[in-house]
Amino acid sequence: MFRVMIVEDEMLVRLGLKNSVDWKKFDMEVVADFPDGQAAWEYYQREKPDVVITDIRMPKMDGMELIANVRGRDKGTRLVVLSCLEEFELARKAMTYGVSSYILKLTMTEEEIETVLEGVRRELLEQGGRGTSEERRLPSQNMDLLKEQMLKDFLFYNIFSADEFESFALRHGLRLSPARLVACLMEVDRYPRLKEKFRDEHGHLIKMTLLNILNEIAAVHKRGEAFHIDETRYAIVLSFEDMHSEQAIVQETRGLLLHVQEVIRTYFNGSVSFGISGIQNGYKSLPKLYAEASRALERKFLSGPGQLHDGRGAVDPTAARETLAAMREAPELRALLSPMKQKEYDHYMDSFDNALGEDRKSVEILLFQFVQWVSTNVYDDNQNELTLLVSVTDKLENSDNLPDMLEQTLVYLSDIAEKARSQLNMSGEITKALQYIKRHYTENISLQSVADHVGLSLSYLSNLFKKELQISFVDYLNRYRIERAKELLTGTQLKSYDIAVQVGFSPEYTYFSKVFKKVTGLNPNEYRKQWVAGARGDA
Repeated sequence: MFRVMIVEDEMLVRLGLKNSVDWKKFDMEVVADFPDGQAAWEYYQREKPDVVITDIRMPKMDGMELIANVRGRDKGTRLVVLSCLEEFELARKAMTYGVSSYILKLTMTEEEIETVLEGVRRELLEQGGRGTSEERRLPSQNMDLLKEQMLKDFLFYNIFSADEFESFALRHGLRLSPARLVACLMEVDRYPRLKEKFRDEHGHLIKMTLLNILNEIAAVHKRGEAFHIDETRYAIVLSFEDMHSEQAIVQETRGLLLHVQEVIRTYFNGSVSFGISGIQNGYKSLPKLYAEASRALERKFLSGPGQLHDGRGAVDPTAARETLAAMREAPELRALLSPMKQKEYDHYMDSFDNALGEDRKSVEILLFQFVQWVSTNVYDDNQNELTLLVSVTDKLENSDNLPDMLEQTLVYLSDIAEKARSQLNMSGEITKALQYIKRHYTENISLQSVADHVGLSLSYLSNLFKKELQISFVDYLNRYRIERAKELLTGTQLKSYDIAVQVGFSPEYTYFSKVFKKVTGLNPNEYRKQWVAGARGDA
C-alpha cells in the first residue's frame, strides 16, 4: 500500500480530498495531513511517504519550498500539486521539480482526480516500489518535456543527429525503432472553444490530458510515441518493425488515429484532425516525414475538421461549396440590395468559387473583405446602424477551417438581414436624420443642427436615437465616420491625419485616433498596416 501525505491549509479542501477519494482503489492510504509546509516537511523527513499532495500557497513553508526540499532529498517521491486556476504559472514552475500532475481545487471532478491518482500509481509501480533514487525512472511529466525538447531540437533546429535521437530513444525506452516510420500530426479542432469550455485559459490541463490520452493509446497499440508541438498540435511517431506490408501499416495507422478521435470525442466532446506522412526507414527521414504530415494537414482548411489526411488525391471541398451555395442564394439579404449591388455580391461569390484552390491567406483576406463590403452596403442602403455593431471578425479569426468560417459568415448574413428588416420600420424623423448625416458627415454637424433639419427638439431627437437605434447620436456619427475612414485607409494612400479631417473629425488627430481604436481595437496606422500585410499575404 502506497502512503499518501496531504498538505493544504484550507481545512475543508484538505478533509474533503482525504475523505472523498476511495484511496484503496489506487493501492493508497492517507497516512498524514497537515495545514502548513513546515509540519509536512518535518514529517516527511521522518517517514518518507510515497506520495505528497500539496497546495502551493501556505503559511510557514509554502508548497514550492516543500517540493524543492522533497525533491532535493528524494527524486522518487511522487508529487501532486493542488492549485487554483490563477496559480497556473506557479504550478508550471513546480513541474520543473518533477511533479507528476496537478489537481484543480474546486473545479476538478472525481473522475479527473481519479485519473491523476491512477497515473501516480502507475509511476510508483514502474519504479518498483521504494528503491533508491538512482534506480527510479524519470517522472512522466519530466519525460514528456524531455521528449518534446529532444524531438523539436532534432526536427526543427538540427541540434541533434539521427544517431543521437536513436540513442535517446533506446536510453529512455521509447516505443520506437527506425524501421518503417510514419509521422502523424494532430491538430485540435476549434481550440478556443475547447479552452473556454474547460475554463483552461492557458491550456495546461488540456495539454496534460491530451498527452496522457495519446500515450495511453500508443501503449494499447504497443507502438509509437506522442510529442507536444505547440498549443494546438501534437506529433505521433509510429514505427512498424514487425510489419512489412504497406497496406497493413496504413490500416494500423488509421486504426490508431481513429481510436484517438473516438476517445477525444467521448472525453472532450470535440474533434481532432490528422495529417499522415508516407513510410520511410531511419530516424534521419523523420524531418521529411514530419513535413509531409504537416502538408497533409493543411488540407483541413478546405475540407473541414475531424478528418484524416494522407496527402493523396484531391481535397474534398463539398462542405465549403454547400455553404457557399447557401451564401449565394441568401434571399433575405439580396432583397436589401439594389440590382447593381447584387451584381457586386455575385462577383464576390464567383471569386470565392475561384479561390478555393488558392492558398489559405488569399481566401481569408477575400472573406474579410466580403464581410466588410456587406456591412457597408447594407448599412448604406437601409440606414441600419446596428449592423456596424455586429462583428463577425473575431469568430472568423478563431476559426481554423474554411467550412466553419463560411458557416459563421452565413449566420452573419442572416443576422444582418434580420436587423436590417427590423429597422425598415424606423420613424420618418430618424430616417430623415440619418440621410442628413450621410450627406453632411464631413462637416462640423451637431445634434442641434440635425434636430433643426428634422424639425424636432434636441432632447426629443436624442431620445429617438436611443429608442430606435439603441445608440447615442454622437456614437452613431463617430461610427459612421470611422467606417468611411476605414475605406480611405485601405483604398487610398492618404495620411491618417488627412483622412481624419476628410471624414469630419477636427484637425486634432488625437481624438480621431482614440475613437478609431475604441471602435476597431487598433489605431489608424495599425489598422492600415494589418490590412496591407494581409493583402500581401504576409505571415
